[in-house]
Amino acid sequence: MLRWGSLLILAAVGGAPANDKSRPTTFVDIRGAKHTPLDTKDAKATVLFFAVTDCPVVNYFTSEINSIVKDHTSKGVRFFVVHVDPDLTPEAARKHAKEYGLTCPILIDAKHELVKATRATITPEAAVFTPDGKLVYIGRIDDRYVELGKRRIEPTRRDVREALAAILAGKPVKEARTQAIGCPIPELTERK
Repeated sequence: MLRWGSLLILAAVGGAPANDKSRPTTFVDIRGAKHTPLDTKDAKATVLFFAVTDCPVVNYFTSEINSIVKDHTSKGVRFFVVHVDPDLTPEAARKHAKEYGLTCPILIDAKHELVKATRATITPEAAVFTPDGKLVYIGRIDDRYVELGKRRIEPTRRDVREALAAILAGKPVKEARTQAIGCPIPELTERK
């Protein structure tokens, strides 16, 4: 069953460029460097991996995230791990990155600006953008998880890799949306 948020993303994939002026522009990573993840013009593709530190599915996929980053950075693809827990501290994010060997820039999206821009709903979920800023894929990293608590030894689809291969070959991404399995993105609560 698709949720309302999933229905909305179907309309957004392939929609407005990510680098329009209404979108957030600058984030500071956990090391203090500034990044504009939705300004995609200087990359052949840009990938956002949405995460929370305490999700076992996210932590399971960190080795595949690292592998995708290693295999594609030299091809001009930019990557960001985007932590979506509004209460996560930079220290906790640094500890998580070190524990799981994450090497790409780590951002904390405490106000869910990147979540809203992509309409991500699950961690881990990946959003892939083309150089012109179009969101061409959002969903699972691969299909190892059939459902929560049930996974395959090897994936039958490597969705993020397939999307990147298509973009780098100048072809359209075949499947713009897949259902990610994992932990829901935490709701924002009003702060006093």
